[in-house]
Amino acid sequence: MTAVITARLTLAIRLVDTTTGREVPESDNSFYIDGGLVHPMRKGPGTYVLVNMSREDFLMRICVRGFMDEEVNVRFDTLDQRLPIIDVFLMPTEKNQIGGGTIQINGTLSGLEFIQAINLNRPVAAFQSVVTRKETKMTVLPITTGGGVALEEMAYAILSKDQMRYEVFTVQQQDAPTSVVLRDRLKFQHELNDRIFRIIYGRAGPRGDFILKIRDDAKVLNYLLYFKVDGEEYLRPIDFHLESGVIEPLEGATKISVQEVTEGKEGKEET
Repeated sequence: MTAVITARLTLAIRLVDTTTGREVPESDNSFYIDGGLVHPMRKGPGTYVLVNMSREDFLMRICVRGFMDEEVNVRFDTLDQRLPIIDVFLMPTEKNQIGGGTIQINGTLSGLEFIQAINLNRPVAAFQSVVTRKETKMTVLPITTGGGVALEEMAYAILSKDQMRYEVFTVQQQDAPTSVVLRDRLKFQHELNDRIFRIIYGRAGPRGDFILKIRDDAKVLNYLLYFKVDGEEYLRPIDFHLESGVIEPLEGATKISVQEVTEGKEGKEET
């Protein structure tokens, strides 16, 4: 008689480097739930799973060598019941030089809700079209002729050519070499060849204090900041080789308008 052993997924945890938007490969780490040490199974670079535990809300603390400790409140009623997964964004310490040293901006901005950035020199794909039927599918194009597209199950940003329209979307799965299924419908219209980028995440505190780090890994560090203040969204270009340390985010920033999808055209939403 063959014994069949099954495990029930409790939670999948993906550790993301805030400076790159990629999974953290470092495996020297510790996980604590409500103060007690736990040992999730490693399922690949930056990805861990907890199994056969009660799905009750808890506070998790994650300690990874080379990164600042992070705490996250896990609330299961906000997660997908079939595949509960959380992304935990880890900011590297000053001593972490893997992938290059870091450059940071910081400061205080009253009413700041969040701040993030994209590297304008490193798009990962280009937008072609999107169709919404039973699910929302986006067709994408490679950046280089003959190249490939690999979008992971995480959030990305799409930016218009005039850099005045910015939208964050989450990939649910890549179902073909140039097609991905999105978790939700797109809110805005997008044009053919609008660029898609990985997101660099900053931290914003309850009093408006913020910090955002990038890797000092190129001669040109042209980024675009995206942040929200008192319900208004802004975009601001920044060259980290010319501007770092304490900054005023609103200086040189442009408030972006919100125009939701209203019609179906090639390169736009279809229903």
